[in-house]
Formats: sequence, C-alpha cells, structure tokens
Amino acid sequence: MTPVKSSWSRRLQMLGTASLPALLIGGLILILVGANALSNPTSTRNPSASGEFGKSRVSGQLAFKIGGEWSVQSWIAVTGVAFGLLSFGFAETYMHVFDAWCSRQAHCVSGLDYARYLNSQARAPVRYGLRGFPVFITLRYIITAMCIAASIGYKFAIVTPEVRVSENLGADVVNYLPHRMSMITNDSSFANPEPWISDIPLHNDSRAFSHAYPSIPSYNNDALEHANTTVLLVSIIMVGHASCMHNETLNPYFSQTDIGIIFTRELALIAKHSEVKGTFTMTEDKGDWQRIEASNSGVFSPPQNAIIEYRVPKFAELEVQWAKAPNGSSNTWEVPVVQRSRYTINAGMAQVRRRLETQDCKNLIGFGGSGVTLRAVNNSTLEDFLLERRLVTSKDEIGRDRFNITKKIPEYSVWLEPLVKTQDTTPLASISAIVRAVMTAYRMDMWGTPIIEEDDMPFGEETDHVSETYPGLKSPFYVGTRVDRYSGCYSSAAVVFIVFGCFAILVGIFRVWLGPPVLTSWMGQHVYLARTEAISLSEKVSSLASGYQVAKPDLGRLRLSTQKGEEAGAMLGHDNGTDSEGQSTKGRGDTGEVHGIVTHVDGVGLMRR
Repeated sequence: MTPVKSSWSRRLQMLGTASLPALLIGGLILILVGANALSNPTSTRNPSASGEFGKSRVSGQLAFKIGGEWSVQSWIAVTGVAFGLLSFGFAETYMHVFDAWCSRQAHCVSGLDYARYLNSQARAPVRYGLRGFPVFITLRYIITAMCIAASIGYKFAIVTPEVRVSENLGADVVNYLPHRMSMITNDSSFANPEPWISDIPLHNDSRAFSHAYPSIPSYNNDALEHANTTVLLVSIIMVGHASCMHNETLNPYFSQTDIGIIFTRELALIAKHSEVKGTFTMTEDKGDWQRIEASNSGVFSPPQNAIIEYRVPKFAELEVQWAKAPNGSSNTWEVPVVQRSRYTINAGMAQVRRRLETQDCKNLIGFGGSGVTLRAVNNSTLEDFLLERRLVTSKDEIGRDRFNITKKIPEYSVWLEPLVKTQDTTPLASISAIVRAVMTAYRMDMWGTPIIEEDDMPFGEETDHVSETYPGLKSPFYVGTRVDRYSGCYSSAAVVFIVFGCFAILVGIFRVWLGPPVLTSWMGQHVYLARTEAISLSEKVSSLASGYQVAKPDLGRLRLSTQKGEEAGAMLGHDNGTDSEGQSTKGRGDTGEVHGIVTHVDGVGLMRR
C-alpha cells in the first residue's frame, strides 16, 4: 500500500497549530516594539527644534514613537504577551527537534537506545539526565533558564525616559491668584511675598513684573551696581500672579523632575515712562504728593539723605520725583527736584513665558522678567478700554467707586515705605517699587484672570512671537521635558527585542522546513509501537513499574523501517485511517492486526504489509 502524502495544511497541523503561531506572533510583537523605539532615536541636534519633540534626551534611552503616552504597565503587558508566546513556542520547538533527532536515530540499523530516550523525558526520575541524552537535557535547562530570565528582564527594559515635548495645557493647569496690597499671600500654596514686593529690577526671579531698560545691563556685579544707580525704567509690564501648584489635587500635572517653559497669552498693564520737562522744587508743603524721606539713601552717590515723592494726578497716570534732603532742621526750606518722571498706565496683550521647575511655574524666565513680550497695546486710553470691556459702567465710577488710588494709599504705604527707605535702595529700585504698588492698586479692581479666549483680540491684530516656532499650539502650552509622562525602553533592549524576534521567526521557518517527526514523544504512539513489537525490550523492563526509577541500560531499542517511501513511519502511515481529531482506526481485528500495518518485527524494523 502506498503511503498517503500530507497536504501543507495537514503538515502545519502536525507541527502544532498553536506553537508555530506563538513563535511568529511573539517574534513579530518584539520586532515591532523594538522598531517603534529605534525609529525615534535620541538626537544630538538643536534640542529646541520642533522636530526634536517626542524624543528622549537621555543617552541610552528611547521613547516609543507610537503609543509613547501609554503607561509603563501597558507596555510591560504587551511585551509580556510576546515573551509568554515565545516561551511556549520555544518549549515546543525543543520537543520538535528532540523528536526529529530521535526519529533519525530510530531509522538507523542500530535503532534508538530506548533507555536513554526514556531518561531524557521531562518527567523522568533523574537528577540531571546524564543517563539520557545529556546534550538535549542541557539544552532544555538552558531554554528554561532563558525563559525565566526573559520573563524577569523584559520588565526592566521598559522605562519612562526624559522626553522633550510641546503640548497644549488645560485651562486649570496654570492657577492665577488675585494681586493684593499685602506683604504675603494668605494661601499655603503661595507662601511667598506678593510680587509687587519681591519683583525687584535687575534680579532674575520675577513673578509678575517685567522691567524694560534703555539697554540690557551686563550680568557682572560691577555693571549691575552701576545700572542700579544710573539706569531708569523705560516701562514696566504687569501680568498675572501664577502658579502650577494645586494643593487640592493628588495627581499634579507636572512631576518634580519636569523642566521647561509655560507659554500663556495674558491681559497686562503697562506703565510707560516719560520725562517731565521743566524745573521743579520741593518745599516743606508736600501738597498732593506722597512723601518718603530716606536717610543715607543710595538714591544718590555717595549716599545721603533723600526725599522721594509720588502722586496720581489723574486716572492711570503716576508722577515720581526725588531730591536731596535739605540741610538743617529749618521748618521752611526749598530744594530743587533732581528729576521728575511720569508713568502712564495702559492695557495690552502680552506673551508670557514662565519657568517650570519643581512642579511650579511662579517665576518668569529671563533677566528681570524679560520673558514677557507685548503682542499688542491699547491704542486708546485705559479708561476707554475699561468701558469697552464693561469693567466699569460709566466714567463717573472711575476714581470714585473704583480705582480710588488715594483711598488705597494707607493700605500699601506701610509696605512701600520700607522698600524705599532701605539704605541700599537706588533710583531704579525706588521708582520701580512705587510704580509696582500703584499698578497693583489699579489691578485689584480690574479683571479676575488675565486669560481670555484665543480669538478675542481687544487691541486688534497681534504680533505672534511663537506660532512659527511652535505651530499648532495654543495658549496656554508647555515646552520642555517630561519624565514620568511617556514610555520607552533602553536602546540596547530595543536591539535585543528585534534580534530575538527575528530569531523566533527563523526558528518557526526552520520547524516548517524540518517537518513533522516520524517518532513523537506522545505516549499513545509508543503504546502502539510496543504492541507492534517495534520496541524490543529486555527483562529489565520490570524496573519501570514503580514510575520512580530510571530506565536501566540495555533496556532495549526502538527501530523504525528504513525502506524507501516509508519515511512517514508507522504513525504517519496509520494516520490514513484517522482524522485530525484522532478518531479511532478502522478495521482493527481480534488478531492483533491494525489496518494497514502488521504487528510484526523483522531484523530491520517495523514493516508494511
């Protein structure tokens, strides 16, 4: 009888309907995970370029290009599925190779040493397996150890790298507190002096006030000292009092290690300087001026007694003048004013950049708050703007019920005078303190939050300083690094994933090429072979009865036919009478004969009828 040849589908089914897909799918998953990371390499180019967003800034770590926003647990689950499939696939591959080698040995004239074969089984009662086939036993242990190591190691391959990002923020990420005429903010999340007290010119840390000078002073100490005593303000821009700290949330938006810049578009107050021409004097009668007398003041060089006066002659206008204090204690005196300056307060739209560090964004970036740039300025007066925005109902309300600076002077003078009277004060610091106080007094009666809708342009067309650099982003947005927000893996792990995945697919292809073995480790086949006397056993077979003793040498040998055309062997030949689910064979008689195969062994092995 001619043996029936299996189709490819039958061939693949005999190789394992689960183990082959496990190798292919598991390998493909690892290749995709590794390629996903390697396709987003760490760049050494300009980190501020828009093309660098989404890339890791840490050498040796890569951010996933697709799915980087997934959690670490999600990626561990994905790779865990891959390694689970491969563990199963490689275990079946070992059995496949072992059975194929044993089939080859069984076709030899000498046959397969059945004692060593039994002692090589996974359930054999051996300590190591030297009485079996040591090479295969060692290979099985190596595969087991590799599966254990891989099941642990892949979890440490997934990391949260430091990634440079640009992302839009929700309206609640940046929190704004109202400006107040007090020394400190009565809120535990803002345990700092109010910005109008702390935002000193020529200092890096400014929170709400940006100072503009005729020229940018140098950063060395000598130049700063000279600028403090000679440079006057060109303008001061006042923006919102912001922070990113939220005590009420258990999950802050930013982590302690995130560093970057938050961009916001805010309504701002602008105090613009102009010098009042003319010759003026001070007398003991201060009139409508508010006077601050400072002894040994740094307003002049060398330090000496000084008088600084300020007033608000009309709405949104501040005048400041200073002079040397008169000598002696006469009740009548008159001294010339050294300089009188006027600051006109108006509204504008500002682009604000704040530095994010330690989860907070309270400070403006740059030198003296230079992180503030104007997008547009009100072309009319502040009074007209307030009426247009319906912040006041009529002009009569201004200066009477609202924006009454004279009434508020006692509120802030107790804090303002110490700032001006300090011995190390300068014209720049003194004037800035007065302007900041008056601007804060105005700001208290104005809008609550400085943020308005993106398409709301109250001052007409605006100069956009950031859209070309950061296209697609709208205020507020963040540019910087995120550490615990995005997932990735080590670059070396990505390479290992790809190599391991390719190896798994090659192993699957090799198994298809190798084909199904004639002799398998399935107990049912060996029951059949024992019945056909293909296995010749000695009297030592009785030692196997307990199930806890190793097979003794010279137990017997297993021989399969070597005739041409019978490479399918006894099992494959007999399969002609069974279906894929192992249905019972047909034609089994009472004489010990199986359909198509005789239970007779000659000197060569199992033969066909």
